[in-house]
Amino acid sequence: MKKKILTTALLAASMLTLASCGGSKNELSIFLYQDGYIYNSEMPVYKRANEYADIKLEGVLQKYDTNYDSIYNLRGKDANLVVNDQDTIEATALKDGIFLDLTPLIDEHAPNLKKFFDENPEKKDWATASDGKIYGVPFYTDGQTAKAFFVRQDWVNKLAANNKLPAGISKDNLNELTVNQFHDLLLAFKNNKSLLTTADNIYPYFDRDSDFAISELASLWGATAEYYLDNGVVKYGATQPEFRNAMVEIAKWYSEGLIEKDILNKSTEDKRVTLFAQNSGGATHDWLGTTYSFNDDVYKANLVDGFEVICIAPPTRSDGTKHEPTIRKQIGTVTAINSSTSEEDRIKLMKWIDFWFTDEGHDTLNFGIQDVHFTKNNSEYKFTDKILNDKNTALANLYTIGAQLQSPGCQTFTYEEAWLSDEAKAAMSLYQNSRNSNGTPYLNVNYNKLIYPNIKLTNEDYQKVNTSRSAVNNVYFEQINKWLKGTQQINDSTWNAYVTAMEKAGTNTITSTIQKYVK
Repeated sequence: MKKKILTTALLAASMLTLASCGGSKNELSIFLYQDGYIYNSEMPVYKRANEYADIKLEGVLQKYDTNYDSIYNLRGKDANLVVNDQDTIEATALKDGIFLDLTPLIDEHAPNLKKFFDENPEKKDWATASDGKIYGVPFYTDGQTAKAFFVRQDWVNKLAANNKLPAGISKDNLNELTVNQFHDLLLAFKNNKSLLTTADNIYPYFDRDSDFAISELASLWGATAEYYLDNGVVKYGATQPEFRNAMVEIAKWYSEGLIEKDILNKSTEDKRVTLFAQNSGGATHDWLGTTYSFNDDVYKANLVDGFEVICIAPPTRSDGTKHEPTIRKQIGTVTAINSSTSEEDRIKLMKWIDFWFTDEGHDTLNFGIQDVHFTKNNSEYKFTDKILNDKNTALANLYTIGAQLQSPGCQTFTYEEAWLSDEAKAAMSLYQNSRNSNGTPYLNVNYNKLIYPNIKLTNEDYQKVNTSRSAVNNVYFEQINKWLKGTQQINDSTWNAYVTAMEKAGTNTITSTIQKYVK
């Protein structure tokens, strides 16, 4: 009996030892989400990475989780691996010390990542915090063109066929629209509702990005609601005179019923899916590749016969220029290791991070599993039917298997070229390569100069800016709502009160703090 008890005790002790030393049976956790997709250990892409690092890695998020920011603060940041935006990771690391400085681990246990940093010192700088340490390894993005203006070509064709197209507008050359003609086209959508749709409502212009919708519309009048550089001086666009002028025009469009009433309301739905399926949405400003996907077979059963949405060049402004206010960030999220992780598990997780910088890891991150999700012939990549099919969009299929979710590594634009339609490729080229007569590009090439990875605040300055930014956003959205919906008129009195309230909330604090870091 004693021998049996002793044997059982020894077995239990040995199992405890195996679990505590971080072997392959030791379960580690990860906090990762993107566009509503969450990490799942059964995703083929992550299954391969986990095999490479010999770890069992489980996600802390569940399918029913939606409020990711709250979950991050409650339990997400305590996961062994944490994927989040860079300023959140670095601020948490600098303030609370819960994330490791990865530099020693990279030097000793990540030969592929170390080689990448040695060959790309600028990208290493982007990964480095203000104190000289690396708390998160980035997902390095590729490509430039992000969003673009879109119009329902089938609606335009119906207007033209019924002599309802506004004077001066050609259905075959919408790239030459002026801002005023864009307005007239949206008004024609509204005034000819019965010709275009049987839906109860019509939304000539809508935008699913409630945070930036007004700022992006303001670009049509040479304004922005974002921070920007003016000859080396940091300014806040939403308090500049040109933004006031833009708001007058936007409020006018809104009062005419041209802009979706709920454009400032956050939604968990993709409004393109909803409004295109209802045949009630006419124009929008959104990501180029995914918006063109609505012309593909995957959506056809849910859309009216003849549905076609096309990208148009940015409408020409009063000064004769065209401008697109967005451009892709140079990095996406970063991946950090929690400092509570055991030393042996830290090494395993660093090997997991290093995988994405191997040749196999690079292909896996971008395309999936070779000969299952893609084929490769020298430098030519082709997706298989598992990605290119009419059951879902290519991007949704990639997300489902874990590809293109922002793990550490380098995105290649080749992945996007492999599924984009010819029309989408041409539109991207239009936005990326076109310049105005004065030599300025359509794309907002200065956008990246005031965001990560180029501006690295100290913890003290980050906390100061973050607190002020929250207060400023509250004032901004409260006032924009009033002006947009007409409960307040835009005049000297309301504008001056708004600017004063914004300065009190912290606009000057933000601009002066960021100014210190401008090179």
